[in-house]
Amino acid sequence: MKKLAIAWNVTLALLYVLALPIYAAKWLRRAVESLFNLSELRKGFIDCPHCGFRNPLDILALCRRCGMAEFGSRLYCTTCKQVTKAFPCDRCTAAIRVL
Repeated sequence: MKKLAIAWNVTLALLYVLALPIYAAKWLRRAVESLFNLSELRKGFIDCPHCGFRNPLDILALCRRCGMAEFGSRLYCTTCKQVTKAFPCDRCTAAIRVL
């Protein structure tokens, strides 16, 4: 029984070693995407991919979770700390995914 447990642990460790490059590549891709998104968010506007309208991020926004309306980022609620990953375009109402 002890040899079976050792073989199982060795096999599991081997699988983790084989999966490491895949997870490292996924992490690297997400890190690059995050850096790109951060530079886009610092501009303060997000262009709609459908109609091209420039949507401001600093507006009077209504939180979907708590219902609080406040000026500031439409992506973050300071009351309930919800992070919004998408919002509708102000012109064509198509969904714009940001984060």
